[in-house]
Amino acid sequence: MKISVFLIAAIVQLVVAVFGLFIMLLGLNGFSEREATPSLIFYIVLSLATIVGDGLIGVVLAKRLANGTKFGTGGASVVATIAVVILGVIILTAGMFVAFILANVVHSMK
Repeated sequence: MKISVFLIAAIVQLVVAVFGLFIMLLGLNGFSEREATPSLIFYIVLSLATIVGDGLIGVVLAKRLANGTKFGTGGASVVATIAVVILGVIILTAGMFVAFILANVVHSMK
């Protein structure tokens, strides 16, 4: 249960992070390399943190749900995986907007 929850959550977050990185590259098209680098570094660090963090949170949540409710291990795994994936996508989406704001701040500091 623990390994499957961690791997599924981490793989889905990795796919979402890569898709978000492509969106970031398209959105930062008009900025210079100096202006876009802090935003890209911020997004990559945030992506790595959510990949690992969502997997670990999913494992803890699945264990608590399996012990504290009548879901059982399978139901707890599914609920925990869906919950952390949604949370991770929200975090990455918000982080993408923060990265765009960071690029605009660096651009305005010229």
